[in-house]
Amino acid sequence: MDERLNHKPSVEMPWTKYYAPGYKEVLDAKLPQVSLWKFLEEKLLKDGDRYDAFHYFGNHIKRSEVVEEVHLWARVMKGMGVKAGDEVVLFGPAFPETNYVLFAINMIGAVAILPNMFSAKEMIKETLCKARVAFVFIGMLDKLDEALQDSQFEKVVLMDVTRSMGFPYKQMLGVCNWWKNYRLTRSSSKYMMTSEAISRYGNYEGELETTVDPEKISMVFASSGTTLISSAKLIAVSNGAMLRMFRDTFAFNADGETLKEGFKAYCYLPPFAATAFYILMIAPLYLNMVVYLDPRLTQELFTKAMFKHRPQVTLVPGPLWEGFFRHIEKLKAKGQKPDLSFLRFPIMGGEGCTPESLRWIDNLMRECGSPTSLVSGYGMSEVFSVATVDNVFKKEPRNYDKYVVSVGIPFPGVTVGVFDKDGNELSYGEKGEMWIKSPSMASGYYGNEELTRATFQDGWVHSNDLAEIDENGMVYIYGRMKQHVVAPNGETVYLFHIANEIRQDPAIKETMACIVNGDTKHNYVALHLIKNPDCKETDLQILTRIDNHMNEWLPKGFHISGYKFHKVKFRSILVGKLDHKYYEEQLEDYKLPVDGKLKEVSFTHLAK
Repeated sequence: MDERLNHKPSVEMPWTKYYAPGYKEVLDAKLPQVSLWKFLEEKLLKDGDRYDAFHYFGNHIKRSEVVEEVHLWARVMKGMGVKAGDEVVLFGPAFPETNYVLFAINMIGAVAILPNMFSAKEMIKETLCKARVAFVFIGMLDKLDEALQDSQFEKVVLMDVTRSMGFPYKQMLGVCNWWKNYRLTRSSSKYMMTSEAISRYGNYEGELETTVDPEKISMVFASSGTTLISSAKLIAVSNGAMLRMFRDTFAFNADGETLKEGFKAYCYLPPFAATAFYILMIAPLYLNMVVYLDPRLTQELFTKAMFKHRPQVTLVPGPLWEGFFRHIEKLKAKGQKPDLSFLRFPIMGGEGCTPESLRWIDNLMRECGSPTSLVSGYGMSEVFSVATVDNVFKKEPRNYDKYVVSVGIPFPGVTVGVFDKDGNELSYGEKGEMWIKSPSMASGYYGNEELTRATFQDGWVHSNDLAEIDENGMVYIYGRMKQHVVAPNGETVYLFHIANEIRQDPAIKETMACIVNGDTKHNYVALHLIKNPDCKETDLQILTRIDNHMNEWLPKGFHISGYKFHKVKFRSILVGKLDHKYYEEQLEDYKLPVDGKLKEVSFTHLAK
């Protein structure tokens, strides 16, 4: 055995061999002791208006206009009485006003509370902290309206998506939105439209900026995330942490080839998604790129946007990329040759794909003239954005033979290690929990010292993801460690291991393993399956083979409780990730092979 396999990756850091020359000097550079907005503003003013800042439904918004709008909203908030250190709720999708307000909150030294827009009402309500002022997208007001009626909130500004739109979008949508806003503002004196907020408070003439403590909490991101619990967690990030993320990015981009001024970034996610907010919003703004904003996200709209805007940089989950490349394949089958030569940094994050799918995608990209492969990465709000990124394929052949796709090597400045349950670091090729060290680490969980102590320990963030690191420093994430059941013999069985094993069957294109109804007491595990389109076998033949294999492969006494075939791709949630909860809640129409026949299986007795 290679002696290096006994060594510790976090000490040896073999991944540094792939970094651009001069990265150490960049990481050693000192950063200014300023707010994130001040850091951005100085660059925006320095670069001038050579490139637009935003493109948004026909409106080209200059960088100088962004500065003006941020100052305007800073005046509005100061006029409302918001002071440094006050909490302000911001609940808006990817449109310009959301970002103006967020930067204005940062400018005046307040704390931006960013609830997860895709969480359930009850979970969102828990994340509003002690804010007295809220800026809310009217299209999602129903999720917050009950909480906003509380006396805690004194002022609520209703934002709509039309204010920054160009002709004719603004005219088409404006009347409908005006009437909706008008009715709401008459229902309570605390509600006001953006135009009213500006007219009432926008003339504030006092001081706007405040002295900044770089390590003071600036933004609070709400994420269900991968760590320990599945309820919303409020992740507290300082100005200093965000600026250190910039420094790491400068080291990553030291050769200037990946991110260039004038490039286009396509952004569809709201700022509560910290990784996308950094990669698709504030980093492009700083680097003089153009951000294409669109608060809508469906498979069809994403595919159209890619061909219409031709962005060099974007970030979406694996299922959306797979849908995009299925469309590419259909175009090729019709004799067309789609042009993907515009791509430079297309990132798959949030949820990956199988190695087989990645090989297929990479081949299609080459055939369509892309100068790059699909970039896989891993980010966490707890380290404010990027933790690992796979740009190593430019120098090393990609490994498509493992169960899972690599998420790449640690970002410059980031250190990773894999540890056992006793906190001992494991060697190369061994599986355990991934821990992360990063200069951009969050301050902890806002208002939750117990969870902070459990997750942030001795300078490390515990990810709760099962991972391994190979000899080159490539990181492989297998899944969330909390997604498991305990077999009768006490052995831990990870759901993603079951799914990965089933994917090896030639009849299966995709699979998902779920605990039925989330019932961990009985540990009913069901498999949802999609057949390969060229498979000629019957369901009975396939399930008999798979079930026999599972009975041999799983620990003694533990069995799959039911199988269910699906004819189309798995359903996704709004951000493009697979909707695991939807499949967990399916209680009927399962089958099991018994004595040469398929037996119907129902779990309706688990209905809550």
